[in-house]
Amino acid sequence: MISVIKTDIESDLEWKEFLRNQYNLFFDYKFNSYNDVFNKKIKWHHLKFKDSDSNKVLAIMIGCEKSSEDKKIYNSCEGVSFGGFLWKKKINLIKFIEITESFIDYLRLNNFNKCILKNPPFLYNKNPNEETEYALIKNGFRVSSVSVSNIIDLENFEFRKISEPKKRSIRKTLKKIDLEIVSEDLTEENFAEYYEILFENRKLKGVYPTHSFEELIYLKKNFKNEIILFSAKLDSKVVAVCFLFSINREMILNFYLADDEKYKMERVSEFILYKSIEWAKENNFKYYDTGTSDSGGKLIDGLFAFKKNFLANGFLRKSFELDIN
Repeated sequence: MISVIKTDIESDLEWKEFLRNQYNLFFDYKFNSYNDVFNKKIKWHHLKFKDSDSNKVLAIMIGCEKSSEDKKIYNSCEGVSFGGFLWKKKINLIKFIEITESFIDYLRLNNFNKCILKNPPFLYNKNPNEETEYALIKNGFRVSSVSVSNIIDLENFEFRKISEPKKRSIRKTLKKIDLEIVSEDLTEENFAEYYEILFENRKLKGVYPTHSFEELIYLKKNFKNEIILFSAKLDSKVVAVCFLFSINREMILNFYLADDEKYKMERVSEFILYKSIEWAKENNFKYYDTGTSDSGGKLIDGLFAFKKNFLANGFLRKSFELDIN
């Protein structure tokens, strides 16, 4: 039998112990806390799933409660890229199904009308497989939307394998662009130059960065080693930035890559992407997620092709939904 327990992840020692064995940045209270610090008014509803016989935690889930059209919705999760279940290593399909069933029972008991789970690509699992999705589908969940994320298998990544035009571009920029991993403590003053590159780049695309100026400083201060900031300089001027989020010891996520439009022809984005991939491989990560290549349900052809040139294959981020009777 599975017990489903709502918990406060700031103080829950079992939650912290679980993360020690299968860490995921987005399930860490230190990361999620930025939503509260900056008053996003998210009504949290985090859950842990325990085996009643062994009293061991078999899975956890970050989640929140939302309302829409008089419906009470469980959403995993706001404030992060994805949520869903985070599973204990080496449990099997039978347990996946049992835990999913207990989750649905919990939703019914707590009068939820709908559930939305935003899952990462299956490569994010410690034991990559699609058994967990099978458990969801067999219990009535449906895939409501998909997005494609380009992920590089770093074991097979080599400079010689990327496209010839990209290799020529990188060799050319190596001679004139200085790369720096920003290690200094960030303040509003010294961070402004980096954030301006990101803000103006996204503004040209008609969007804004996911995180505000203050939020990104807060996260970087909280995660000095897990959030890595790369800066590319040309003639002492910052012309591109890249923010990597270390999700766990195997997976690193390129959350932001942005360049100064005035230096587009210098191919600085290609340079900083390559150098950050190289850094991830040297630091023994297994996978490098370059991020999604679609927006609003439409594939951005040029962006997808750009990433494929760096040996990044497409994997699905799926959202699952369940209507609860």
